[in-house]
Amino acid sequence: MQQRRIRRINELLRKNIGEIICEGRLKSEFAGLITITNVNVSPDLSYGRVNFTVIGAEEDAALAYLNYSRHEIIAQLAQKVKLRIMPKLQFFIDENLKRANRIEELIREINRE
Repeated sequence: MQQRRIRRINELLRKNIGEIICEGRLKSEFAGLITITNVNVSPDLSYGRVNFTVIGAEEDAALAYLNYSRHEIIAQLAQKVKLRIMPKLQFFIDENLKRANRIEELIREINRE
């Protein structure tokens, strides 16, 4: 039961954080396209790990932008999502896409040989 609740909260936060960023509701602006790929909150909802990918800009610049806008994102998220405890968010670059591309590249090399 607890795991299902956490999964629902993860998905709800992922969707709403993505909307906040994409709809331009933040005071500062970012040139690239940021996609929230995954959110994992702790069982006590005190912390949340937010994974993202970025297109059209440097990943480090996107990470700096998200860290700079973190408090504003949490404030807007608290207005949209009613949770007793709003998790403290930490943003991380999602490495899964890079790994998948690297594996695909290695498979293509093997097939060529």
